[in-house]
Amino acid sequence: MSGPNQTLDLWSIPNLAFTISRDCRTSLLLSHTNYGKHDGHNKKIFNLHVFSSILIASIVGVLGQQNSSNIRCLERERQALLKFKDELVDEHGRLSSWGAENSQRECCKWRGVRCHNRTNHVIQLNLRGPSEFHYDLPSFVPVSIAPLEGKISSSLLELKHLTYLDLSHNCFGSSNIPEFIGSFEELLYLNLSNAHFSKSIPPSVGNLSKLIYLDFSQNYALYSDNLDWVSRLDSLKYLDLSYVVLRNASNWLEAIGKLTTIEELHFGYCVLQEIHPSSLPLINSSAPLAILDLSGNDISSSMFQWFLNFSKSLTFIDISGNNITDPISAYTFDDQIFLAHLDLSYNNYECGIPKSLGNMCSLIYFNLQRNHLTAQLSELTMNLSEKLQYLDLSGNRISGLLPNFSRFSFLNHLGLGRNKLDGSIANGFLNIPYLIHLDLSSNNFTGAIPDLTTSPFLERLYLNNNTFNVYLRESIGCMSMMESLVLASNNLEGIVTESHLFNLSRLQILDLSSNSLLTVNCSPHWVPPFQLKVINLSGCKIGQRFPQWLQFQRKLEFLDISSSQIADTVPHWFGKLTSRPIYLNASNNNIHGILPESFFKLTSDARSVGTIVLELSRNKIRGQVTFLCHNEKWELIDLSDNLFFGHLPNCVANSTLLRFLNLANNNFIGEIPNSFGSLEWLVSLNLRNNSLSGGFPTSVRNCKRLESIEFGDNKLTGNIPTWIGDTLSGLIVLSLNLNDFYGTIPSSICSLQNIQVLDLSSNMISGPIPKCLYNLSAMTREAAAASTSYGYSISFFTRNNFVYVPYNSLRDGAYIMWKGKKVKYVKGLQLMKLIDLSNNLLDGDIPSEITKLDGLVTLNLSRNHLYGQIPQNIGNLKGLNSLDLSRNHLSGSIPIGIFELSSLGVLDLSYNNLSGKILPQYTRFDKSAYAGNSGLCARLILNKSCPEKMKSIIEIQTSIRTRMQ
Repeated sequence: MSGPNQTLDLWSIPNLAFTISRDCRTSLLLSHTNYGKHDGHNKKIFNLHVFSSILIASIVGVLGQQNSSNIRCLERERQALLKFKDELVDEHGRLSSWGAENSQRECCKWRGVRCHNRTNHVIQLNLRGPSEFHYDLPSFVPVSIAPLEGKISSSLLELKHLTYLDLSHNCFGSSNIPEFIGSFEELLYLNLSNAHFSKSIPPSVGNLSKLIYLDFSQNYALYSDNLDWVSRLDSLKYLDLSYVVLRNASNWLEAIGKLTTIEELHFGYCVLQEIHPSSLPLINSSAPLAILDLSGNDISSSMFQWFLNFSKSLTFIDISGNNITDPISAYTFDDQIFLAHLDLSYNNYECGIPKSLGNMCSLIYFNLQRNHLTAQLSELTMNLSEKLQYLDLSGNRISGLLPNFSRFSFLNHLGLGRNKLDGSIANGFLNIPYLIHLDLSSNNFTGAIPDLTTSPFLERLYLNNNTFNVYLRESIGCMSMMESLVLASNNLEGIVTESHLFNLSRLQILDLSSNSLLTVNCSPHWVPPFQLKVINLSGCKIGQRFPQWLQFQRKLEFLDISSSQIADTVPHWFGKLTSRPIYLNASNNNIHGILPESFFKLTSDARSVGTIVLELSRNKIRGQVTFLCHNEKWELIDLSDNLFFGHLPNCVANSTLLRFLNLANNNFIGEIPNSFGSLEWLVSLNLRNNSLSGGFPTSVRNCKRLESIEFGDNKLTGNIPTWIGDTLSGLIVLSLNLNDFYGTIPSSICSLQNIQVLDLSSNMISGPIPKCLYNLSAMTREAAAASTSYGYSISFFTRNNFVYVPYNSLRDGAYIMWKGKKVKYVKGLQLMKLIDLSNNLLDGDIPSEITKLDGLVTLNLSRNHLYGQIPQNIGNLKGLNSLDLSRNHLSGSIPIGIFELSSLGVLDLSYNNLSGKILPQYTRFDKSAYAGNSGLCARLILNKSCPEKMKSIIEIQTSIRTRMQ
């Protein structure tokens, strides 16, 4: 039972329940569905002869022991095991069969213990912890669910005949691997993976000269600065150091080169050190290496080629997540006749695919997603083997029409998303009978969605973000295996009825969003055959009534029916619908009525879900918001633009993970609760346009992550707090306009170096404008050029799929005065730089320092009591689009720099005491911009001629400037 084409599934090897497959291709096909980071499992397929000696030793020790009635356990080994147990913490009773009582004397029958059938020595200790995959985590790391804790006792040294030791998936408290681990001279199998070990791997491991299998992976704080100990493991066939930090191990490749028996090597995410081509170790002979995983490092192309020369029997290569820039054709795959799995994703490969890959009849898995391929798709695929089962070219820059893929009749996964493909898809080009996964998303395909009934096993279909523009075929309803149907962001037309969905009993994700010409109209009496987890119908035409079929969905976790023309009262069953969701968006409709009492009362089995997102903005829902007290897992709450009333509930403060709270444009009364200060993760707080009273809540100073505060258009009073600039230094938006704040502008405002919207207008603020405003560095042109969009994204995970929902901390923008009107500025808010201090009681002059904010887009100081002259260097504000200095007591002439502001679209200097002549070349603004200034004259603009001998200050300035040049 040996040879390169024989493999063994050892997922349950500790119980010796193993499966042998003589067909390498069959077992590798299973691994494509279940392997590693690709599909959320970590099942590994091993070469059979890696474990042959382990199995023989284990089988000999186990056969016949179940029928023995005598006590076989050696007392000194039994005592050693009990001492080992004493130093462990076993909260889950996994070692309950281990005991000192007479009834438990037979240690050979203890859980995880195996003895030799002749010598009775303990030869196998398997305490691998149970684990499960957490599909709500993007890394797909198996998580221990009943770990042993504590430390490893040196009493184990009494087990001198131990050949098999597995302590993986436990929690040893970030302790180090004990030095004495190298004393088990008979050890063949050692697995300490995912056991929370830290510090350096002891060099004594190199003493285990008989070791065949070694796994230290997924101990994220474990490291090794020197791999000499690896080179001494002469019998090693399997080595997994994935996620062990090898940053300083300069001899890692040299150590591998000495492993003449190695057949499976996993060095994923080890921070491997770069080795110069001239320092690469010499290769004396070809090693039997079959499986190679170097993913997630930064290795060079020369090291990759070294491995291709190191072994001629590779069946599995994963070199994804590196930074290799050479063309694929630069590598020699000709000698890898057994290669079945090739993963080159997340690199920087360019150019085409070498013809030699097309001659590799063993290759069934090929992943090139997220590279820089730019060729035509037909050119790339012409050199590929027709026996491929997995092909992913997503996330490149591949162009052209879709070629005929029907020749790849064995394909079960085809990924072409996020490229530049275009045109319509010809009939028959996707006749792939065994296809399970098809991703053509984010291209420029047009025309009709192809008939896919020739792929009856299709489970996942992603055609979103294209321009398909024909009616959806009813035949889609025949795809009985379909689990994910994502057709969002196209130009689909027509009506989707139950005929399109009648046989999709396995469907879990339905996304038809952003098809504005598509109507979803199922019979109100229809009971769907599926239980969906994700429904996204945003931007479709649902009609005035709530879709009645939604009430039958009992597993919903994501529902988006925003902007879908619903004009209905909230149905009574809506409360049950929200007993599970962690994302609900029904915004921008005409929903009215009162939310049911059971709204967002989570069921017991749903309480373990992650954070909750709720968007009901831009409707006509009324009532109080006591339902917010039903749980404490809110991450985003947006109830803006409705008819909610009453006091703001204190219970919101219990939602310590809340990041976005928008209750604007409702009828809330009372004071802003001081309890809001406990929302330490809060990023955006919008309470605009209510009837809130009281002062600025002092507890908000504890919300140090705040980027946006909008309290405008309320009845708030008191001073603007002096601490605001010191404790909330991350603010980007501060809007307190249309309130009754008084006092002066605190100088701490000048510490808000990230501020982009500062609106204190329409209050009773007095005193001078702080000269230190020039410290608002985010309002400079230099900062504007380097600015990025501030914000976050909320990632919603279902068990087998992901839905990413982007949120910007300024996602709803800010209400600002723009060209004389209050508008909601949404898109590109990071580019808006605004100061509005209008309609207050400010006095003094306009500080010239404000002209250093050359990135300002809007400056409004109107309706105050400012006097003095307009700063002569105001022309430095090159980005200014709107300037309003009207209704003050400003005097002197208009600086020439104002008229040289090429971006200036709105100018209002009216009702001041300005004087002088306005030249004809500066007449692009309406006369209303200068009204109420009796000293200004201009025949063409104001119909007021200047005295013949009067020479305007502007003319003098122009003359002086000309002479200076």
